[in-house]
Amino acid sequence: MAYVISGMAGVDLTKQTAGTTTDGEDAEFALGTKVQATDGQTWVYAQAGAAISQYDWVAIDENFQMVKGTKALADAGHEVGFAQAAFDDNDMGWVCVGGKNITVNVLASCAADVQLYTSGTAGKLDDTSGSQTLIRGVVLVTAATNTASSRECIAVYPSATATP
Repeated sequence: MAYVISGMAGVDLTKQTAGTTTDGEDAEFALGTKVQATDGQTWVYAQAGAAISQYDWVAIDENFQMVKGTKALADAGHEVGFAQAAFDDNDMGWVCVGGKNITVNVLASCAADVQLYTSGTAGKLDDTSGSQTLIRGVVLVTAATNTASSRECIAVYPSATATP
């Protein structure tokens, strides 16, 4: 697990705070706070707008509310992140938005070192473009096998838009 190197005191990238609303009430940090960590990672403090599985890619809106990523959210231009822990609805915590040694959920038989796209399964990426949206700057380090799984990726300034 990465650790913070930006000098911000009190940051525990694994800690989550339960919330009861979607406005960041009782947050330990201001929603949208960013920190730098080892492996060139950048993390943002956000709040879950719904339950999120560990390693799902997430879409983060302008209010730093995150949900499992989908093609529609990528097309809308939401920030791309990677939940390194599971979140319950309204939980607040840190989500990785770029760097190396990040784990992400992918569909079966997803190749390494190729561009990844949204998929028909929320929170999962794939190497098949179909009618999906490219998530720029994200590649797997090792290929996924015959089943959907989580794999290490490199995410260099990940972003998504409907057209290049």
